[in-house]
Amino acid sequence: MSAVPPVDAGAETNDALKGPPAGFGLAAVIAILFNTALAWAENVDEPLNAYMASLSGDPWRTHGFAAVAVFIVLGYFFTSRGFRIDGSRLAALLVAASIVAGGGLALWLVLI
Repeated sequence: MSAVPPVDAGAETNDALKGPPAGFGLAAVIAILFNTALAWAENVDEPLNAYMASLSGDPWRTHGFAAVAVFIVLGYFFTSRGFRIDGSRLAALLVAASIVAGGGLALWLVLI
């Protein structure tokens, strides 16, 4: 009977993602949180809301453009840097970011 060697938590597994899936996956996590933070900021800061409205005619349109820009720029950045992440860890980060962002928006609706 042979003993199974322990798995090194830092070792690359078959679940390791690299390239665009890893880079854009992490970018999605950040963009989700950015989206919530910007929603709070533009509703608290009227000058920011007015500035965002002046850029595209509607603050929510500018908000969408900004969120997409964050996703694309960071996705390419992380991809070009050779970012790697375990697939399960990325999935957990995406779920956690979605829960935090959803909770943040729900809290905002309760507070206003």
